[in-house]
Amino acid sequence: MGRNAQLIRQWAIMKQIETTRWTTISDLADHHVVSTKTIRRDLAALMEAGFPLYDERYDGKVYWRLDEQYKGLPLANLSLSEIAALYFSKKLVVNLAAPPFSSDIASAFKKIESALPEKNVAFLDSLDSMISVRADAPKDLDQHKQTIRVLMDAMGGENKIRMQYYSVHSNQRKSYTVHPYRLMYFRGGLYLFGYVEEYAQIRTFAVERIESIEKLNDEFEKSPDFSVESYLESSFGVVKEDPFDLEIVFKPEVVEYVRSRVWHPSQQCREISGGRLSMKMHVGGEFELVSWILSFGPSAMVISPERLRRRVETELGRALDNYKVEVTVAPQRRAKKVESKKAPAAVGRRG
Repeated sequence: MGRNAQLIRQWAIMKQIETTRWTTISDLADHHVVSTKTIRRDLAALMEAGFPLYDERYDGKVYWRLDEQYKGLPLANLSLSEIAALYFSKKLVVNLAAPPFSSDIASAFKKIESALPEKNVAFLDSLDSMISVRADAPKDLDQHKQTIRVLMDAMGGENKIRMQYYSVHSNQRKSYTVHPYRLMYFRGGLYLFGYVEEYAQIRTFAVERIESIEKLNDEFEKSPDFSVESYLESSFGVVKEDPFDLEIVFKPEVVEYVRSRVWHPSQQCREISGGRLSMKMHVGGEFELVSWILSFGPSAMVISPERLRRRVETELGRALDNYKVEVTVAPQRRAKKVESKKAPAAVGRRG
């Protein structure tokens, strides 16, 4: 059982004691399927970490409690402007929070709101006209909470999982035995990084495309040197592929926008003739790169490599074909709208 499993269990114990008034060591041991000796070690670790837990004897039994004066966040020690700043940040934090913490984050901000005078809350809400938060279209992960719980449980205990997964690239459903290493929240989505036994390599999975999942009793041992950050160092997004040299030329209308952002650590930009910008990168992940390049429309052109240039060209051609088809069906849609306008009049005459 790894250190992660202990931390997850200890966090769950603390929350259980916080929400349950009468909790015994035996209750905790039964709930977490561990020995009472393990629970005692967990309680000692939590108290060592500064959580104000204490035991209380009642009717011959010893119950564990959390000091009711403990608020987790010492609002009384914060200034009014500090509390207001926390409340104002709620839109950004709530938008970025991923399960299983999203509900706790929302609950925390309700308590922060309750600590503020009603007029203060109204004033802060009125500031929406000055500063707003718009997150990148986050994926709806609420329906995948159980999947996320199983993944975190498996990661904590370093247990293998068996899952059925729908692959968009191959348009197939596949079964995998995976050593779950880490979850990563990226651009509104949650992704699993794990070692896949069937391929003997690390792969990336979108959590919302996991159709079924089972935690196995078999344990695995993760390399202590593994780091998602190092693993994705040369990737443009979350897909790991061999990196290659890339050059893109951007037209003047998007130069300032492109130059003001760090798209990848390897990027090198220089101005060229006509107010254009040349960007070079050493990066991997063609699928994500193509989507990004296409987002600039006619304002970006791939110079190299040739295969990426042709791939973008093909996608642009397919997009143009879609609009050519649309022209032929548009008159039919207009005809339907005309018919729908006549129907109410006919009904009215019958009345």
